[in-house]
Amino acid sequence: MGDPGSGGVLRHSLHAGRAAGIAASRAILFGSWARGEGNPEIDVDVLSSVPEFAEPAGPARAERLWALRAATDSRIEPFAVGERPWREEDSSTLIEMARREGLEISV
Repeated sequence: MGDPGSGGVLRHSLHAGRAAGIAASRAILFGSWARGEGNPEIDVDVLSSVPEFAEPAGPARAERLWALRAATDSRIEPFAVGERPWREEDSSTLIEMARREGLEISV
């Protein structure tokens, strides 16, 4: 496993997501890895803005997202939101944290 802070692991995960039909328009690394405090033993928090997630997610879509961990890096904790919540949501602590401390990974 590579260093998620370098972005390579995350880009690989995003490409796998695209192949599985989950095309993120942006991905934000946040949490300990974004703060430079990551180590190989802790999870990697990633928030992806996915246009198709504008509608409420069903269990199958969430399962696809989590299944990608097995194909890429099991440390990745995927969180996905639609475009509008990413731009406008002001009641989600998770989105606020990603906005405040996050590092955008090119997709």
